[in-house]
Parts: sequence; C-alpha cells; structure tokens
Amino acid sequence: MLALEQLGIHVEYTHHEVGPSQHEIDMRYAPALKMADDCMTYRITVKEYAMKYGWHATFMPKPLFGENGSGMHTHQSLFKEGRNAFYDADDQYFLSPTGKAFIAGQLRHAREISSIFAQWVNSYKRLVPGFEAPVYVAWSRRNRSALVRVPLYHPGKEQATRMELRCPDPACNPYLTFAALLQAGLEGIEKGYELPEPMERNLYHLSPDERKRQGIEQLPETLGEAIELTAESELVLRTLGEHMFNRYVEIKRKEWEDYRIQVSRWELDRYLAVL
Repeated sequence: MLALEQLGIHVEYTHHEVGPSQHEIDMRYAPALKMADDCMTYRITVKEYAMKYGWHATFMPKPLFGENGSGMHTHQSLFKEGRNAFYDADDQYFLSPTGKAFIAGQLRHAREISSIFAQWVNSYKRLVPGFEAPVYVAWSRRNRSALVRVPLYHPGKEQATRMELRCPDPACNPYLTFAALLQAGLEGIEKGYELPEPMERNLYHLSPDERKRQGIEQLPETLGEAIELTAESELVLRTLGEHMFNRYVEIKRKEWEDYRIQVSRWELDRYLAVL
C-alpha cells in the first residue's frame, strides 16, 4: 500500500478476505483509462514486493479448490459537469434513469461479454454458487449473490452513488474489460433499457424453476460456452473492432480446446482404477 501511494495510486481500504492469505485492496476511483493503468501497476507492484520477501502473490481467479476465489469487483459511475449522473434524490433507490439504464445495459449483455471479464478457463472455476462469486444475472442493494450490487445511499454522499459489478476477475485485461462494460452500459442509456426490480433474496437458495419463472439468467459455466456467446456478439465486435474481435475469439477457442482435450489428475484418480 505504501508503495502504491508513492506511485500515485491512492488506496482507500484494505482488509483480509475470506480465503487463507487472501487480501482485498481497494483503489480510489479514477477515469476508465487511468484505472486500467492503475490495475496493471498494482498487480506488478504486489507481485514484485511479494517476491522481494520470498513469497509468490497470485491473482489467479481460483487457485485453491474449496476456497473462495479472487475477484476484481468493479465499481462504476458516470459524471456530467462535475455531478454524479447516477444519483436521483426522488427515486426510491436514489438511482437516476441514466443510472438504471446503464446497469440494465450491463445486465443485458453480461453473458456475451463474460469471456472478456472472465477470460481464463480457471475463471469459471470461481464463478460457481456458494463462494461469494456471482453467477446469476440480477441486481440488488444488499444481496452479494447478485451480479450487480448498488451500495446503499448515505445522506450527503451523492457523489458516491455507483454500481458494483462483482463478476470480473483479475486475470482479465482491464482495458478490454472496461471498454466492453462502458459499451454495454452506454447502449443501455442510448436505447432506454429498463432495469428490472432488485432481487434481495439469496439467489443461491432459489430453485432452477424459480429463477426461470423470474427470468433470471446465469453466466456461462465454461470458457467454451462463454466464447461462443462472444463470437455472436455485435456489441463486443463494435467494442473491439473486427481485427481484435476475430483474433480474440480465435485465441480463446484454442485455449478452450487445449484445456478440453487434457486428461487431468482428477480423471485418473476417479476412473483409472475402476476400468
């Protein structure tokens, strides 16, 4: 933290997380491009300092089976003429139409941009129910099982009104991720997407039929599923441009195929002695 401060990256909070030797460091908000730069500097700084003292710091999404994975919770808001465009004093959730439409855009496109914010095979080992990682496409104010959380409003803190997207992980490319998220949110504003009601129940406790009745979708369960959704996405094509889009899909399909044909230790332990 002291090194980050010396590098001009202000740290607002830090605390131990649920997993063993797992820590959260929250950087102060910044414009999208600077925050992407700060994310890269932050990762390098943490790894260099760990190595200096004989440790290995990893940002792998799910390094330990049975333990919570590591996410990159991404807080977002829009400002116009120095004012938070997400805030509305007269709304029951203190969210403006702009804020609601922005969140609705990210929810609508979450599945197709999943391979951008969760881009490794290992990312989908984190995105499973029961480990504080969201898998269901919904929003909430208190419910951390939802994809998007809108922190509760505190009087006098209008500028802090924001959304927290809980599905990205630190293996992602922050430049591509922030670009795709902004494209999705801004499309929600341009097209006037309607935000559904918040889901305050624990979504892990709903049955598949209950989720289906309420129209709650689920993020892809594998990188293979995610990249095929991305391959059909006009929004991601528009975000990345044709050349980068085609190369990204090609590279990720190859990564999934390389993984898919591997024979793992789990398979050998489970099946070798049986047959």
